[in-house]
Amino acid sequence: MVELKNIRVVYNKNQTNEKKALDGLNLTIKKGEYVTIIGPNGAGKTTLLKILTGEIHPEEGDYVLNGRDIKHPKPYKLFRNVGIVYQEPDRGVFPDLTIEENLILGSKKGNRFFSFGKYQGLELLKSLNMGLEDRLKTKVKELSGGQKQALAMILAAITYPDLLLLDEHTAALDPKNVEKVMELTLKINTEMGLTILMVTHNMKIVEKYAKRIVEIKEGIVTRDFMYERPQSQVGTDRIRASL
Repeated sequence: MVELKNIRVVYNKNQTNEKKALDGLNLTIKKGEYVTIIGPNGAGKTTLLKILTGEIHPEEGDYVLNGRDIKHPKPYKLFRNVGIVYQEPDRGVFPDLTIEENLILGSKKGNRFFSFGKYQGLELLKSLNMGLEDRLKTKVKELSGGQKQALAMILAAITYPDLLLLDEHTAALDPKNVEKVMELTLKINTEMGLTILMVTHNMKIVEKYAKRIVEIKEGIVTRDFMYERPQSQVGTDRIRASL
């Protein structure tokens, strides 16, 4: 479970360009939930992710992860507990290593001894139907952007982090690869049981894949609701208008 209580972050405090990035934000995410974060540019979404990874610390408020109160965490200390996949595929992989070497390194992720996450990774690779399981000796830099991002998702998931963050993780992909990566996202949530928080501006993704939607504006949660999949185009238009 993730709990954020009255989180406040101010950039450039006491200066003329002072900005409240988060202004008393409250959010609770249950274990195994899949939450989609939406909101306009400058709403505080990126700051929220940086709080969760320990990159920045709130001036006020509490961050609780699975019952543990996180006080001034170092990013490397949260590395095993919180995984993240970025918009740029190359940020989540080792381009000069092979797919197999990526899986081995990803399965260790801070462990002193080798774990068998590699084999979980192989099963996820097969489920993609991209043929990557037959190219284990291929260097990752030779893969397409969609293939790299799918691999980055697997590397972030195979150690079963307490929380998996997805930061616009489909923004750089073509529509076909968006679908494959989103299907993998749902598989990681439903079959592996990982808790996922996804930030996106893509309303088509929200309409097709979202379960719980949290809207952030001006540093606070303005709406938080479960999304009922529309049964008709009329319903889709209604939801799109409300979003």
